[in-house]
Amino acid sequence: MIPTSGLHIDQAPPINIPFRYFGTAPIFLILAGLFTILWPEVLFETPLMPESIALAHTLMLGWVTMVMFGALYQMIPVLAGLPVDHIGWARWNHVLLVIGVAALVVEFLFSLHPWLLLVATFGLGPAILLFLIQILKTLFKAPAKHPTVMGMRLSTGFLALTYMLGITFLGEYAHGFFDVDRVAMLGTHIIWGLLGWAGLMVLSVSFQVLPMFYMMPTFPEKTGKQILTGLTFSLLLMPAILFRYPDQAMPLLIASLPAVISLLHYAKTVKDLYTNRRRKIIDATYRFWLLGFASGVIALAVLALWPLYEEDLYRFLFGLFYIVGFLSAIIIGMLYKIIPFLVWFHRFSTFAGLADIPLMDDLYSEKRANIHLIIHIIALTTMALYLAINWMPFAYIGGVGLMLSGGMALHALWFAVKHHAPEGLEMPDFASFFKDMPPPPT
Repeated sequence: MIPTSGLHIDQAPPINIPFRYFGTAPIFLILAGLFTILWPEVLFETPLMPESIALAHTLMLGWVTMVMFGALYQMIPVLAGLPVDHIGWARWNHVLLVIGVAALVVEFLFSLHPWLLLVATFGLGPAILLFLIQILKTLFKAPAKHPTVMGMRLSTGFLALTYMLGITFLGEYAHGFFDVDRVAMLGTHIIWGLLGWAGLMVLSVSFQVLPMFYMMPTFPEKTGKQILTGLTFSLLLMPAILFRYPDQAMPLLIASLPAVISLLHYAKTVKDLYTNRRRKIIDATYRFWLLGFASGVIALAVLALWPLYEEDLYRFLFGLFYIVGFLSAIIIGMLYKIIPFLVWFHRFSTFAGLADIPLMDDLYSEKRANIHLIIHIIALTTMALYLAINWMPFAYIGGVGLMLSGGMALHALWFAVKHHAPEGLEMPDFASFFKDMPPPPT
């Protein structure tokens, strides 16, 4: 059961809004696994190869961002207490996002025609712009002062910056009309996209959902704001260092210190809250969070080596542990919680006490979630081993593992939605409960 005290569940959008994103995103995770099987040598040759760019954006735009868009359309009204304006735009946003990602990936993989990059631009550009207009307008109107809402504002702001850089990169790739430090631009794109948009959003949401999902004490608001301040300071300072000192590692490492201190503060706080949790059972969804946190630590350790060494191995290992490990594991863990709750709330909550309805635990398979966890660990481990020792079977195993992980995410959605609301049951009129009540004494 998920406690809902303090949440504005009545503000939630129709279930078809988040589920269209949740149902599409795993397909891109499956495609990423397929690409790994088909082109393992080319994908991991150098980060700036078109095939490598295609894989990165299949994972980050098609999988991670797709899920995050759907989740934010659902979570912002519930957490911030204000519905997203023009929620119907989300359907157009979804279509444009799918078209944009597909065109971008196909062109980078197969180089069919430069016009596909224009299709990608006119798909991704309006999709992200529509999302930004809706979400930022809602977030800045929201009265909530919780650090989760503050973090959402900051994270969405970094998405806007990443979006502007991405459009610039598309123009650069097609026409090459800017005379800028492309290495610094790429580093900034990675910092703001991976760490600012995705990473900051995951941490901000965790302030609310970890206590909610796992019966932990409330995350301290003051601590949350301190963590967000330190992270944001580094995320703004590091790109400036990249452009000012492009060939020096030490200034960049110094600029990252506030973020490192903030993450250590976050880790200690979560550990203390977990120790004092009311629900002592550890389920598969929490193990996904643990896998994500462990992968995040490895990714940041590898990232610290990135400025010190020029080897592409560190770049690929960072991307693998950050996207497939940290972001993907936590996203999957949240989906196993969010999907059953949404199905139960939208389809069955009004029938509670009136009909035989499933519990939320009936909409989720703990056994399959544990199998999914093992498959995802195998995919992550074997792909890391392939990068380290370049033995081709590891690439194939990792690719199959990613495909199975995406397939099991789809299955989790199907497993929940296959349960239908009772048919032929009419809700009683609320006024009928009082029709025979005697009048109050005069």
